[in-house]
Amino acid sequence: MKFCPRCGALLLPKKEGSKEVLKCSKCGYEEVIKVKEGYTMTVSKPVAKDSKVKTTSIVSEGGRRFRSKEEYEQEKEEYYEIFLDLMREEEGSGEEGGE
Repeated sequence: MKFCPRCGALLLPKKEGSKEVLKCSKCGYEEVIKVKEGYTMTVSKPVAKDSKVKTTSIVSEGGRRFRSKEEYEQEKEEYYEIFLDLMREEEGSGEEGGE
């Protein structure tokens, strides 16, 4: 593995005409490959389906998880009850036995 002396990005092997070079994808710096050992011109290879990383369904879906209408309504009722309790406390009538 070799890095660009200009910007520090990874140099990738490319074939340009009859020569093989290491080329920076950011700034375009090129360097001729002197020793072929360790560098292959295959940049990508097919990945077996069973070797892929498995994630949870929420991450894999890539979208938000929507609540059902029942869950939404229940949450709304809970927030409303909390709101009423806070309003009673603010008015001073939230004390038990004070009515």
